[in-house]
Amino acid sequence: MDSSLNFICGQQRIFSNIIDTKCSKYAPLVSTSLVAASSLNAFYSDLPTTGVPIRGPFGTQIALDYANLFTVDLEYTLSAGGLGGLTFWSFGDGNGNAAADTCSNGEDDGSLSTLGATGNTALKNQASWFATDIRGCAELHKVLCLCYVPSSGGG
Repeated sequence: MDSSLNFICGQQRIFSNIIDTKCSKYAPLVSTSLVAASSLNAFYSDLPTTGVPIRGPFGTQIALDYANLFTVDLEYTLSAGGLGGLTFWSFGDGNGNAAADTCSNGEDDGSLSTLGATGNTALKNQASWFATDIRGCAELHKVLCLCYVPSSGGG
């Protein structure tokens, strides 16, 4: 995974409204040809996958746990969970796998004229919240980040 995506998550943590001060690790919620968002635990082995709810910045439970994030509809939209209304880079399909359009795995700033898949915080349907549209990589969109308390060896 492009280290700059993880760097973005770490740098932006200080600007976030996350109420859980124990969260100490970050993972960009994007899919690339290297690792799918639905399989981030393959890259981040200490990411808990079961038994730990996915919550918005103010505590709203968005998904039962990471294992359910891409397999069922979200419990609340990301917008209702406190992330506001926005389009974000996902580079993925509705199942959290890498889409055909990934902005060269998140490395194209628009100079290569590639495309990237986006998601939308206003949607909660399993097939569409992470895969809403295809946009030009020169466009500016947020990258969603998971902030988590590490488990020993994953969940």
